Amino acid sequence: MPSPAPEDTGPRLTGWRRRFEAPFVVAGALLVFGLMGLSVADAFLRSVINSPIFGANDYAQIILSFVVAVSFPLCVLSGRLIAIDTLLRFFPARLQVFLDWASSLLGIAMLTYLAWRAFFNALEAASFGETTLLLQLPFAPSYYAVALGCGLSAVVLLLERWAK
Repeated sequence: MPSPAPEDTGPRLTGWRRRFEAPFVVAGALLVFGLMGLSVADAFLRSVINSPIFGANDYAQIILSFVVAVSFPLCVLSGRLIAIDTLLRFFPARLQVFLDWASSLLGIAMLTYLAWRAFFNALEAASFGETTLLLQLPFAPSYYAVALGCGLSAVVLLLERWAK
């Protein structure tokens, strides 16, 4: 059997999925390019004039948490979640469907748990005033972003599973 063309692999984005994905792609791209620019500028300034960007690691730490938060829903939408289905093909069709549902429900449960934990970590970080070391940037927004990303991922995974 011939392998599918590259454009035929993965789920097609239609309707709500396309409108949901676009802002995450743009935000993710801007954040990654910002992080890349910060890292390159910091390394360049450190090497050339021996004057690195003050607090570059603090900025990178915060930006990276937002990149992770944006990445979760995009992974779910693109079907890039980790699932090992090598042996699944050898099982009967009914068992395959059951195991597919079970893995989706397990993924939804794990993402929901991560969202819940990140949200409460954000509350604790805000109440304790937890900040980065050098610039004293608060950690709470990073935790809130991760909580939102995981929560949206769980909802999208549920909608994806339900639509099949």
